[in-house]
Amino acid sequence: MSSRMLLGGHITHNARRYPDKVALVDKYGRSTYAELEHGANQVANALGAAGIGYGDKVAFIASASRNWIEAFFGIVKAGAVAVPLNYRETGEQLAALLDDCEAKLLFVSHHHQETFAQLLTNLTIPVVALEALPDFAQEAAGDQFASPSIDPNDPAVILYTGGTTGRSKGVLLSHANLYWNSMDEIIDTRMIESDNTLIATPLHHSAALNCWLLPHLYLGATATILEKYSTEDVLRVIAQERVTNTFMPPSLTREFILHPLSKSLDLSSFKRWYVGSGILTAADRQAMKECIPGVEIFYQYGLTEAGPIATVLKEEDYHKAPDSIGKAFINIEVEIHDANGQVSAPGEIGEIVLRGPTVMLGYHNRPDATAEVLDANGWLHTGDLAHMDSNGYVYFYDRLKDMIKTGGLNVYSQEVEAVLAKHPDVREVAVVGLSNERWGEEVTAIIVLKADRLPDQESLRTHARELLASYQVPKRIEYITYEEMPFNHNGKILKRELRQRFLPAT
Repeated sequence: MSSRMLLGGHITHNARRYPDKVALVDKYGRSTYAELEHGANQVANALGAAGIGYGDKVAFIASASRNWIEAFFGIVKAGAVAVPLNYRETGEQLAALLDDCEAKLLFVSHHHQETFAQLLTNLTIPVVALEALPDFAQEAAGDQFASPSIDPNDPAVILYTGGTTGRSKGVLLSHANLYWNSMDEIIDTRMIESDNTLIATPLHHSAALNCWLLPHLYLGATATILEKYSTEDVLRVIAQERVTNTFMPPSLTREFILHPLSKSLDLSSFKRWYVGSGILTAADRQAMKECIPGVEIFYQYGLTEAGPIATVLKEEDYHKAPDSIGKAFINIEVEIHDANGQVSAPGEIGEIVLRGPTVMLGYHNRPDATAEVLDANGWLHTGDLAHMDSNGYVYFYDRLKDMIKTGGLNVYSQEVEAVLAKHPDVREVAVVGLSNERWGEEVTAIIVLKADRLPDQESLRTHARELLASYQVPKRIEYITYEEMPFNHNGKILKRELRQRFLPAT
């Protein structure tokens, strides 16, 4: 099978095709494909000299950088498994994850070393500062690397879920999973080798790593990396580096559009805007088009276990199904199943199930949890509720766990959120169910207002009554600031934290 299905093969191939082309850009400099190949091979050799090889786990607690990516490709070239960890976790949580994945070595950024000093002191595995990666790599002489025998179906990455779902599980993805995920992105979202993508969200998240970094490096395109997200930096880098595309959740697109620099900088290079992890209203979309005339918008849905992408609403399909999350990617099967595991009729709500070559191998060391979501026919059960129309467009309703049961009726939180998000006063909204003696659960809306808007619950309820059934209208409305709204590292609202904050007093 082609070495191009192996992650390290991407870099080797493009180092031969485009040795002098810039592969990576960060605030410290640039790396060509030849330099990336040279550095990754040195890292692979150094890992081998440290006794780390096929199947061993190497973890990261580090912000995105050229060194991060060089180390990543060194790991997978060595046949080891890369485990990027969320540096926003606590030291105790990270210690548990390092133990769970059985890490043999840890790469860490200097600025995280102080934060996690106690954790690092207690570790019994080698710890390498990413800033000192060249010194680590040069300890093993030579940049020629004899690749071990790696099969495309061998594990390449463990990505931990969490943040919105409780205890983290390690999603095990193979080289082949990530290859096919790249193919889906390249084909269905029109990525090309002349692209310069901006990686502005953390690389421990499947979207940044699997959907933007890896496909672009497969093509021989350029990836520009931000160590830490800020709207001003995103705008300046797009203008300075002539960036052609990036990913943002809707919450960050709103910040982008409202920032004064969006009106003064030359953003004409920007051609494709990838969006997901939240509700993108028609007003948001129109504002994006006005901000960058001619930009194409691709709304994507997925989950880490799927590689992660599953469906995409393409620019040219928006007018056909504007409220949908699009259709299945080219190599993914998507069906809606009822409670009996049968295919739901068009328009009937059921669970989204997925099947295809991007679907995970399973959860690391969690066979019981794997069996709960992967059935004998290869279907991944997402826990997401949706319906599909007769043309194959999927309409998302809710996470099964977020569905609200009030007075014996089911309320889909995202359906209510989509309506409230259209109110002219609302900047961000989350709808949750809170315990209530009379109703079982009370439909509760947590609102962030736009600047200079005052709370007006009656206006919100009147708006909701015009578009929702009476039982769907929030019985309780709470207001918080934007800074108080809990987002995860990829811009998704953490509803669990909101439920805990607004639980009725007992």
